[in-house]
Amino acid sequence: MHIIQTTPDDVLEQSLSLYDMNLKLTLRYNAVLRGYQFDLFNIDKDEYITKNKGLSVGSPSLIEFNLPFVLVLKDKLGLGANSTSKTDFNNRMQLMVMEKGEWRASIRQSSRT
Repeated sequence: MHIIQTTPDDVLEQSLSLYDMNLKLTLRYNAVLRGYQFDLFNIDKDEYITKNKGLSVGSPSLIEFNLPFVLVLKDKLGLGANSTSKTDFNNRMQLMVMEKGEWRASIRQSSRT
């Protein structure tokens, strides 16, 4: 698991080296949705993996792609609710990159409790 550092900025760009890929993640705040959308760019292949993909607590982003990982938005307070502001996103949310197998195991574990 890899935790992506977030800020309350309108746009946040980060370069990541994960799973033998060099990636650029761009997070953008959407004031209408009061949430974040992202672009994921594969630097090695010089192509977008996805653009304007949304983030939602409890829903893994990128699950439908042929990638070894998903992006998971977690509510650190355990409320299971999405962010309602940029500050909320920075303070209460945690954005993680998880291997698909790791994510599936976490779902199985939470369903047992």
